[in-house]
Amino acid sequence: MPYCVVSHGDPSAAAAAAAAGEEGDVRIFYQRYGHGGTKVLLIIGFAGTHESWGPQVKGLTGAVEPVDEESPAGDDGAAGEGAEVCCFDNRGIGRSSVPPHKSQYT
Repeated sequence: MPYCVVSHGDPSAAAAAAAAGEEGDVRIFYQRYGHGGTKVLLIIGFAGTHESWGPQVKGLTGAVEPVDEESPAGDDGAAGEGAEVCCFDNRGIGRSSVPPHKSQYT
């Protein structure tokens, strides 16, 4: 599954997490759909997941299945046509990891 690993900028939170035996980085789950020169990032609100964007993703790309995570973003050969859509789960929601400290939600 595709994840983006985000290191928190607060060294004291990182040290506290390490001391408590917790993972210091946050993993953000994302999915990409479609191909094309137009890039769209869908940012969901507080309690929704990336799956909440299903109708919009289908309307923008015509696809309901995510792009193979192994294929590089933007390397599609048809840069002028279509749209590539990316949507993600916010920290602590869906498939993204739950940060142990409130400071990691900044």
